Amino acid sequence: MPEINVSVKVVDIAGNDAFFNPADLSALEAKAGDTVELYTASRAWTVTARIDNSVSAGTVKIGKTVAARLDVEDGASASVLLKPQVAEEKYEPPP
Repeated sequence: MPEINVSVKVVDIAGNDAFFNPADLSALEAKAGDTVELYTASRAWTVTARIDNSVSAGTVKIGKTVAARLDVEDGASASVLLKPQVAEEKYEPPP
């Protein structure tokens, strides 16, 4: 599963979204709306990937709340991994 390393840009946005350059999402084999995991050496947090052409390649733009959850500041490094989609199966007991 692809993984990329990025530089964190903390901005004043609300929500649990992370904004990526389209090339970075492509490298992750992800698309806008997919769930990705941002992680550092000590913490991880799941966010929704969004595309923003103004974000430089190799950078992720996150809000202050997500940065606090990851315990990172502007300019920190993080890794990004596409979270696999889990198919839920409905259990039906045998007859």
